[in-house]
Amino acid sequence: MEYRLAKPEDAKYIYKIVQETIKEVYPKYYLAEIVDMFCEFHNEENISKDIENGNVYVLFKSDEIIGTGTINGNHITRVYVLPEYQGNGFGTYIMEQLENVIEKKYAKAEIDASLPACKMYYNRGYRTIDHGIWKCAGDVIQIYEIMEKVFPAKRLRLRPYKSCDAKTIISWIKDEISLRKWSSDRYESFPITEDDMNRKYMDCNGDCIDRDNFYPMTAFDDSGIVGHLIMRFTDEEKQTLRFGFVIVDDSKRGKGYGKEMLLLATKYAFEILKAQKVTLGVFENNSSAWYCYKSAGFKDVSSESEVYYDVSGEKWKCIEMVQYNCK
Repeated sequence: MEYRLAKPEDAKYIYKIVQETIKEVYPKYYLAEIVDMFCEFHNEENISKDIENGNVYVLFKSDEIIGTGTINGNHITRVYVLPEYQGNGFGTYIMEQLENVIEKKYAKAEIDASLPACKMYYNRGYRTIDHGIWKCAGDVIQIYEIMEKVFPAKRLRLRPYKSCDAKTIISWIKDEISLRKWSSDRYESFPITEDDMNRKYMDCNGDCIDRDNFYPMTAFDDSGIVGHLIMRFTDEEKQTLRFGFVIVDDSKRGKGYGKEMLLLATKYAFEILKAQKVTLGVFENNSSAWYCYKSAGFKDVSSESEVYYDVSGEKWKCIEMVQYNCK
């Protein structure tokens, strides 16, 4: 996976993505005149101008551009993913990267929402603030939603895990697949209980030998507990810290809580625990978690050998990721 600013030579590929997506998806929602209007508006000339202004980004998979997004100030536009790659979290990933850029300068992001994307924007915290009107051929009128997302002030705090946290945390694990994505084979069976979790943390020290190697943490805001993860040193010099058991309240996923918790955790790891790098593993079938880790600054680790775990009678590939202390 690669995500970067678009180059002039990318314009024809971005145009192809936009046109293919509009022509395949939009006829399910719009009249032909409106579909034609979208195609005309997102022409190659307009795309090239936006690239020249440094506003266009592209997402690659296996050396192929599969998605794109554009920003103009705090306005997001032209977010498209090739139809055959939709439903895999790529659109969400692009949106998150665009919002990251905007959030550095603005208190909110705005977007003109097409019908196919309204649900995704709503799930990301966007709300309709107005409606716009486009006049198309044949006196056809399109009314579209103007949506905005207000970026919250830093809202999460991180503290050491308490035994009373277990009840809330295990309630977020709805099935055995979720349990395995979260904890691999560290628990024998689903469901786990509060006692199971506290026994592992309090009695077994998170399966760590040294008492000062294990740091279970809980993230919370004014509403209560919203996330959890553990940290443990993996070397005698205490230079490498490994994150695990990363989880966020399932009712709050897709709203940036996971990323914010990880940013707080890496800050704690580097500034308080003085680690030089942080590692973690994520199963290949847990793409939403992988995107979250990427957005928080983790990168895939190249390896000559692939690591697999036996999970529920299947072989699950584990992707190693790392983040270094650059200070």
